[in-house]
Amino acid sequence: MSQLEAQSVKLPQHIYDEIVAHARAGKPEEICGVLRGRGLEAFELIRGRNVASERIDNYDVDPQTLLLQFKFEEAGDAMMGIYHSHPVSVAYPSATDAWNAHYPDSIYFICSLEFDHAPVIRAFRMHTHFVDDITAAQAAAVRAGARFFEIRPNSSVYAHYVAEDAPVPTAIAPLAASVQPPLYVEYFADGAELADLRIIEILEHPVAVTA
Repeated sequence: MSQLEAQSVKLPQHIYDEIVAHARAGKPEEICGVLRGRGLEAFELIRGRNVASERIDNYDVDPQTLLLQFKFEEAGDAMMGIYHSHPVSVAYPSATDAWNAHYPDSIYFICSLEFDHAPVIRAFRMHTHFVDDITAAQAAAVRAGARFFEIRPNSSVYAHYVAEDAPVPTAIAPLAASVQPPLYVEYFADGAELADLRIIEILEHPVAVTA
């Protein structure tokens, strides 16, 4: 893990509290929004709309909110964070979160209300490694060599999770040689064919709440 990846992200107390308030107001649905900032420090929260079709256990930030990143950049800032809630589960990226992590330069903040009286916010960077030029034999070996689960009903997207310090399945190891767990291996199944194979690396940043 690099020095940058090991550094804490700075979240002002008022932004921390607003994320929790937004999550509680939206429960039982997931809520979402973006954070404006510089580097690993946030200084403004913008609530977004969750436009996912299944908002109870999924999120999709509305395009108008995501487009604010260009306004931020014009001012020398950045969309340093994207946040959403897990109303009844832990503050850790789900396989769906990993598949939809399209902004590798942003930090993904997850607010868990699994215990409503004790909310938890954790921060992650997710980097997707796309696996190209995989042969039919390699694809078959990947599908047979690890236990995959469908990330959402009828999605045709399948995932295998490798926890930190856990062994990478032999069939996957050559494809993930440069990636350290924790990670997800995910693919789209087009009938009998494996397509769009991805390895999503998960790197956690400690969250430092500031005044």
